[in-house]
This record gives sequence, structure tokens and C-alpha cells, in this order.
Amino acid sequence: MDRATQEHIDSRLDDTLKDLLTLTAQPSVSAQEWGLYECAAMVADELTKAGLKAEIMSTGDSRYPSVYAEAKGASNNTLLFYNHFDVQPAEPLDLWDSPPFEPGQRGEYLFGRGIADDKGHLTARIATIKSIMATQGELPCNVKFIVEGAEEIGSPGFHDFVAQNTDKFKADVCIWEGGGVSWDGRPMLTLGVKGLLYVELECVAAGSDSHSSYAPVVPNPAWRLVWALNTLKDASENVMLRGFYDRVRPALENEVEALKGLPDEVDRFKEYFGVEMFLGEASGYEFRRKLLMDPTCNIAGIDSGYTGEGSKTVLPAVAKMKIDFRLVPNQSPDEVAASLRAHLDEHGFSDISIKIMGSEHPARTSIDHSWVKLVGNAAQSVYGVAPYLQPNMTGTGPQYPIQELLSVPVASCGIDYPGNRMHAPNENIRRDYFRMGMLHTAEVLEQFGKQAHV
Repeated sequence: MDRATQEHIDSRLDDTLKDLLTLTAQPSVSAQEWGLYECAAMVADELTKAGLKAEIMSTGDSRYPSVYAEAKGASNNTLLFYNHFDVQPAEPLDLWDSPPFEPGQRGEYLFGRGIADDKGHLTARIATIKSIMATQGELPCNVKFIVEGAEEIGSPGFHDFVAQNTDKFKADVCIWEGGGVSWDGRPMLTLGVKGLLYVELECVAAGSDSHSSYAPVVPNPAWRLVWALNTLKDASENVMLRGFYDRVRPALENEVEALKGLPDEVDRFKEYFGVEMFLGEASGYEFRRKLLMDPTCNIAGIDSGYTGEGSKTVLPAVAKMKIDFRLVPNQSPDEVAASLRAHLDEHGFSDISIKIMGSEHPARTSIDHSWVKLVGNAAQSVYGVAPYLQPNMTGTGPQYPIQELLSVPVASCGIDYPGNRMHAPNENIRRDYFRMGMLHTAEVLEQFGKQAHV
């Protein structure tokens, strides 16, 4: 890595973290449509200060802006950064040790909603570019940013947004929103995402709530949902939708080897989640395989009747339930939704409606891709140790249109560490890993700029 760039990153680290705290203090909660345009303007301003040409764009829904930026570099290679500036709701507020949108530093840790997911990554990348420009006068390669404003609610309209701007967004490679280190501090490269189908099931059984004494004759929609749910999974956690597993692509040999090479962090995760054992008493390789490679069907929330303090003898008229399916290559959310509808009908639950609240396809870059090797070599140069390779993350993001519509390979590098409590109270980052993420980004840019045009 260019020594002057590293020295500049280190000399400005305190100022960079102040910039991060300022950005984190701006609420940008897509689920609540709160502060999105104000935050988009701040992001566009920071990208402009870094020497990029930035603009605020609509993804098709005017409520959720995105920011696009680009800059020319010394080589014709083009690197696309995908990030997002929207954050999860901060509730429950009483579980935070400090107000979520009044971020601050305590020792080596910085706290605030969105400081890890994803404003920390975004700030680190922009600041790295500022340091390269300040010390080298130009970027090693062309750089583009897509900074989305609705990732936390499933990226509505993003697929069409990319499809309508393929020439504008065209790139050779992509660094995804997050990345970082494992529990043992070793860098971790993640190469894909699971897909998602998020639905709300609703059963309406009467015109209004009634006294529970009418339970012998008035249907209870909550029971209807309970009985319906009992048909979706068996006691061994197998999803019972017809054809659910038919299109699941078995792990490739190099993916199996990568999974075997990941650290055994079961005890760490048990402590982190506060559980005594995992489903099926999974451990070691089997724990990692299930976590990363298996599709899921999860109950995300139930709403019916009275759930407040004390008792209320009520028979609810309506029951709702939210379910999410995490999908793996080559599953299709559209096919799973159709299978769910057919399953409910076949089991006598045609009275239960399905509202699709979000869907995304899975995506995964090959471990053997040259881009993965470059990002891995850059990690080894910075961290002094070869990175772990993880075929995909456990969660979901709008990576499918990037990989499929733009034909761009994806890898990760960033500032994460396993205890950052993303989506939870007391979300945080560590100063040391933030710095290392910046250095890794700088090394990736330098190595990619020197590579023959891809």
C-alpha cells in the first residue's frame, strides 16, 4: 500500500470518525420514512467533497431516494461500491445505553443506530478515497457508488432501477455493503446473499372482536393461523411446501472446502445469543453448513387479540402473521410464493390471504473468480493473514440485480466485527477494525488499478 496514503488515513482517523458520528446522528429510517432525503443530501455532499460527481436519484418510489456517484481513475478498470444509508428502526429505545441518534464514543467503541449497518462502511470508503486523492492526486481506477435508501425494507424498485440504468452503472467488479473480521480477528470475505420472500398471512373470521364466551360457535382466526402454520414445517425443521427443496443447488466442492475452513465459533454464538444449544444440536461444520447454505421458513411476528398487561377475555376477529423465507441458489421467491398459496389451499386454508411484503433472489459469486482472489490478496497484505472465504452471508440484500443484470462479480471488505449488534440496541463499531477496513479498501483500489483491464 502507498505509505503516504496509509499515513493520511491514520492522521485523519479522528476526523473521519467525527464525520461518521455526524452522519449517524441524522435519522434515516426507511421503515418509518424518516429523514431519508436529508440523509441522501448529506451522503451526496460527502461524495462530492471526495471528488466524485454525485446525484440523488429515484428508484421509482419517490419516498426512497438513492445516491449515485462516479469518478474517473488512472486505469480503465471500474469498481462499483454498493452501500445504503437507510437504517433499521431503533426501537425498543429503553434497551439502548445511550440515545440511538445521539451517537458517541466510549473507549474504543462508537455507538449509534446505523453506525455499523451501513454508515460506517460508507464513511470508511469515502474517507479512503479522500486520502488517496489527497496523497496521489487521482484514483487508481474508475469508481462508482450506488448508495441506496431502502435496503432495510427489501429494496423496493431496486431491480428495475438497475435494469433502467445498466449503462450508467456498468462496472467490472463490485464491493458489497459490508465485510470485516471473524471472532478471531481474521478477515472474512463474503461472496453472496440469501434470497428472501417476506409475507403476511391474514385470516378474518368475523366483523368485530367478541366476548370469548362465544368461542364454542364463533370461529377464531388465531387458531386458523396456528393450524395452518403447523402444516408448514415438521418437527425436524423441514419446510413442507411442495417442491421447496427441488431447486436448491448443492454446495460445490470448493464451497464445501471453504465451509470446512471457517473457524468453529459455535460457543461464541451460544454466548452471544444466550442459548444452550442450537437446533438439532448442530456444531462444527454442520452448524456452519446449515447457517450459510440452508433455506429457512421463519415466523417473524404474530398479531391477534389482546396482548397488553393483564387479562381480557376476547375472541379476536382478525389474526395476522409475518413469515420470512430465506432462499438459496437456485430458488425463486415467486415460485415459493406460488407454492405457499397452493399449500394453504390444499390443506383447507383458502380463507387465509397472503400479502407479499418483499422478495429478492439469492446471488453468489464463484470462489474461484479472479476478483475474489484480488480482494483476498489485499486482505492478506493488510491483515497479515489469508482471509476466510464464506460463500454467502446469512442474510439478504439486493445483490441479484448487480450480479445478474450488470454481470458483475461481488466480494466484501469492510469494518464489521461479530459483536457489532446490527439491527439491535447498542449497535456499535470498533475503532481498530474501522481503520483496518479503510486500509483494506485502499489496498483493493490500488491492486485493482494495476490489474490488466478485465
